[in-house]
Amino acid sequence: MTATFGLYTNAALTIPFTPPLVANQNADGSTGPQDFVLYLGSTATGRTLHAQSNPGVDQITLTVVDAAPSTGEPATVVKLATTQGGLGSGGQTLNLGTAVSSGVGNALPIWVRITDSLHVVGSYTDLSLYTNNLQES
Repeated sequence: MTATFGLYTNAALTIPFTPPLVANQNADGSTGPQDFVLYLGSTATGRTLHAQSNPGVDQITLTVVDAAPSTGEPATVVKLATTQGGLGSGGQTLNLGTAVSSGVGNALPIWVRITDSLHVVGSYTDLSLYTNNLQES
């Protein structure tokens, strides 16, 4: 069976998110934090997303992963939250509940904040988002 859930850049779930997270920065540190929102969801009907480890009990988690820890921005510059206001206390792992139902109206917003730590002009592309192992039913 084909997986129907994914990350999208719009609430209508019509534009899939294409990894990695990209942070374009100014060398003088003037860029400031960059906030954007992604949506976890599915346009299919009657589907539910669960953690594969213990469906309906274990959390669905989203985690920031640094593909090249010795280069580029560290994962710690990324904060995740379910609201923009939550980004101030967000972390690199976000619990999304034990189940997500399909349908555009059930899409979960995931706020992402990237705060530059290097102050070097560039686009850092070594940061990505990963979930734990999931299953649909």
